[in-house]
Amino acid sequence: MAGEPISQRDYMRELLVQFGGDKDRVCAAYAQAERDGVVSRKRNGHAMSAEDYAVALWEDGMNKGWLDAKAKRRR
Repeated sequence: MAGEPISQRDYMRELLVQFGGDKDRVCAAYAQAERDGVVSRKRNGHAMSAEDYAVALWEDGMNKGWLDAKAKRRR
């Protein structure tokens, strides 16, 4: 539905496709999107920067399989 915020995972998947799997570009774009309010965290208990959070989210996605190299070919 229009107006609903995009999930962190979905946005990372979109960026993975957009940047062809380039981790540095994906994480930089994600961090900027967080600063711009495009995506948001429910909480930031560890006071992690947007850049550090983007890298942590990338690693989580790769480790758990919700973000993978195959996604960059789905476009």
